[in-house]
Amino acid sequence: MSKQWFNEKEQVKTKVPLLISLWLVKVFPLPMVCVIVFPISFFYFLFSKRARVEIRRFQNQMKTFTGGHIPHNPSIYKTIFSFSLCLVERIAGWIGKIDEEDIFYNDDDIDDYWDNLKNGQGCFLFISHLGNSDLIRSLSTFSKAGFEKVVPVTVIMEIKSSEKFNNILKSVNPDYELTALDPSDITPETIISLQEKIKNGEIVVVAGDRISARTSNRVIKTKFLGKEANFPYGSFLLASLLACPTYFCFGLRDYPVMIRPVNAVYMHRSDIDFTDCRRSERDERVTQLCESYVMTLEKYCMWFPNQWYNFFDFWKEGE
Repeated sequence: MSKQWFNEKEQVKTKVPLLISLWLVKVFPLPMVCVIVFPISFFYFLFSKRARVEIRRFQNQMKTFTGGHIPHNPSIYKTIFSFSLCLVERIAGWIGKIDEEDIFYNDDDIDDYWDNLKNGQGCFLFISHLGNSDLIRSLSTFSKAGFEKVVPVTVIMEIKSSEKFNNILKSVNPDYELTALDPSDITPETIISLQEKIKNGEIVVVAGDRISARTSNRVIKTKFLGKEANFPYGSFLLASLLACPTYFCFGLRDYPVMIRPVNAVYMHRSDIDFTDCRRSERDERVTQLCESYVMTLEKYCMWFPNQWYNFFDFWKEGE
């Protein structure tokens, strides 16, 4: 029987593999670490039945949605190796080993995003578990995101679901604990605090493709890749309460398997406006925002099918 993602325990039972990964990333050049990751990924491929089953489920749904055209050459191992490289890149980003020339910013809404930050306007970012969602966060922390000042980032995420990895990140970046907020801790007072952060020109980040354990009964049902799935109502409601420039952001590797990865940042500003939204219209606009996010997510899933890292039955509760 499939479980919700938040009921799954961390796959890593001890911190040792993560500490080894941190040490490798600190000591060796990234291309060498990526080579070492290759055999490690093979063992994960052999012994993680859940990952194999869920990757195949996603690939089959994608093929159905695209009439058999995507992915062109489906490979479970390629996705697992891509995921392993993503973990390496996340650590590298937090310790400042991602070089500026390794990041490509697309000519989409990125300039609009930079302009808002430079002018002191806070922004709300929707990320996903497609690609490297840490890319924008780590670059903002280390002032490499195209502007001179450090812009504080508040990340709303299920901290307990990946506690070991989060603790490793805290050891790398002391500010990590201060900028991560668990959805279960959100109160009316927290909303006011987030609104103040936006007014102060800060960034608030949330994943739009994961429902919260606390509010798993409050979801938006909409079709994703042709089949109904659940998306977090609270995350999209938060966008309406903050009523600020809202973007869908993706950090994706040019190719799923690269010894020296080159990542691209894709930024799309939502056209759903909550500035003068009446309460009677709010739920409709929240749903429209969710549907717009899902359509954008679908597009990038078709472009980068091997960088989908939701290793659970994404459509189970939407049936």
